[in-house]
Amino acid sequence: MKAFFYSFKSIVFHLRFNISIALLPVFLWGYALTEADISRNFINGIIILHLLIYPASNGIYSYFDERKGVIYGFKGVKPASVFTLVASIILLLVGIYWASKVNISYFSIVLAFAILFFLFSFPSTGIKKRPFYAISFLGLTYGLLGFLAGWVCAFDLKGLLNPFHLGGAVSSAGFVAGFYTLSLVYRISEDSIPTGGLFVEKLGLVGVFRFVKIILPISGLIATIVIAGKFTLYELIGIIIYFLIGFLVVERFEKNFHLQKEFQNYRTIMNINLTNSIILSSYLFFRILAVNYLLID
Repeated sequence: MKAFFYSFKSIVFHLRFNISIALLPVFLWGYALTEADISRNFINGIIILHLLIYPASNGIYSYFDERKGVIYGFKGVKPASVFTLVASIILLLVGIYWASKVNISYFSIVLAFAILFFLFSFPSTGIKKRPFYAISFLGLTYGLLGFLAGWVCAFDLKGLLNPFHLGGAVSSAGFVAGFYTLSLVYRISEDSIPTGGLFVEKLGLVGVFRFVKIILPISGLIATIVIAGKFTLYELIGIIIYFLIGFLVVERFEKNFHLQKEFQNYRTIMNINLTNSIILSSYLFFRILAVNYLLID
């Protein structure tokens, strides 16, 4: 019984639901731009993507990663076992099946994400080792497909043929590419054990922060233009202030990076990501409600 408990605990750990929560604003951003009412597809879309597909993908990635020592900033955690892989595949299949009940576009997006992320996780493809391919992949899957998943829960893809909507999709891809890359920088802390199997190790500390400080402002500018064209003046002012604070936080993290160990760097970046997710998710969810019930244009 004790062995089963530890196996279950390990599986839950490697599914990393905190990553799923951190990515929630991407789905909500896509749905918010449709200005649609909350529907069954909206609820199902969140559950499928963030409680099934993303955790399953995390588990599959962890299994093939085979990292030892400090894992995700924690000591004493066993590498993902075959039980983690089996549990992840079950969640993935349930998510794909459920996605088919939403609509064909959502199903296609979920299926494409599952296939692509399996290729990313599988060592022989070498995608996660190469900075350009890995970063492009993260922007495409979690960013673009995550945004589209939210969008198609309300509208078809034809509705994207609008400069502001396309800008929303591009900003999502950029933000995810930047923040996800930043979230992995803890693996190149001074006390980290290098594996050579992850793109941030080849980018190096300087390369990671240089990329982040280029892609995030560009994505922020695009998102600001979208908000200026679609939302209210008060929201525009609020989001500009929020982005400026966010960039200052990243600067502070870079300055303190060498002063912390891997465990502390992991905790710091996850606190940044989760705080960012909670604030943006709350804002976007309120906006989705407000458009329909408070008659905000």
